[in-house]
Amino acid sequence: MPARGQPMPVNGHAMRYNPALDGLRALSILAVLMFHCGVPLARGGFVGVDVFFVLSGYLITSLLVQEHRNGGIEVGRFYSRRALRLCPTLLLMVATYLALAPLLWPADNRWLSATLASLYVYDYALAFWKLTYTIGHTWSLGVEEKFYLLWPLVLPFLLRARDPVRWLVVAFVLATAWRYLTAMHWTWSQAYFRFDTRISGILLGAIAALTQLRISRPALLLAWLGLAVLVVLPSLPGGHQVQAVTLRITLAELCAFVLVCHAAWYGKAPNGKATFLAARPLVFIGRLSYGIYIWHFPFVLVLRGTQPVWVQLFATLGFAMAMAVICLYCVDEPIKRWRQRTWPQMRSAA
Repeated sequence: MPARGQPMPVNGHAMRYNPALDGLRALSILAVLMFHCGVPLARGGFVGVDVFFVLSGYLITSLLVQEHRNGGIEVGRFYSRRALRLCPTLLLMVATYLALAPLLWPADNRWLSATLASLYVYDYALAFWKLTYTIGHTWSLGVEEKFYLLWPLVLPFLLRARDPVRWLVVAFVLATAWRYLTAMHWTWSQAYFRFDTRISGILLGAIAALTQLRISRPALLLAWLGLAVLVVLPSLPGGHQVQAVTLRITLAELCAFVLVCHAAWYGKAPNGKATFLAARPLVFIGRLSYGIYIWHFPFVLVLRGTQPVWVQLFATLGFAMAMAVICLYCVDEPIKRWRQRTWPQMRSAA
């Protein structure tokens, strides 16, 4: 699931904002919403999560590499910044769920679900336990949170290697092979949800950050076509689960890698941008994508089976965007202003 925002200023050196990356994030969240709402031509929309993972790997690695070059990674500061930007919206959703669960989902073990979501361990919980899924969509946040915890500690050692990209490629191949092995010898859910089986996309994002490849037009068109086919073809949660968590995830990750490299290249070029991805409506949705993801799924469950599919989709998008805007201006912005006022103290503590 989407990490909020793009790299922020580091040690006084601002990273250039790239609206195309928010546009790509918007397309990903729209694919996920259509999948959860059961839109007929988006039965493979779960691959939007794979795009989010590649984006997270790219953005966080870019941030940490710049910080490393500017004097070293301040791990405590990084953790504090991520917690202040990601946790408040999640905890607000969890509190709302706890308040409404006795009325809407009385069969849920709501305190267990709330604890798993708040501790970012729903990924492993869904892989090994039979749980209600009301706020189970937070599994993807658990995957990314573990990456946030480990990557600032691992990346400095990787950057000291003679060829860090080669090591990342090896790690990507091993992570992919491990997911295939898990899917074929255990269950598709263990291969789909767990951090150790889903880190492959994040590693591809890190490779994109370190290589900064320029993508040719034929490769770009193939990537768009590949993702479109993956979104249209049905898979989870029906049949062909093994295929979905092996070949299809790998193809989605590779297509996302191409698109992220394309958006990143044009964002760094003088006056350059990937025109379609930088369109204002997409950028606006992309900036709200984290909040939209957090709030959409319980609302989908409330409407599921009671309204036509397209009514569910637009109602869900409207509700989730409204909640995301409320969280942005009533929660995130006040916290951001407080952080800016107290940053010297926080940096000293870190």
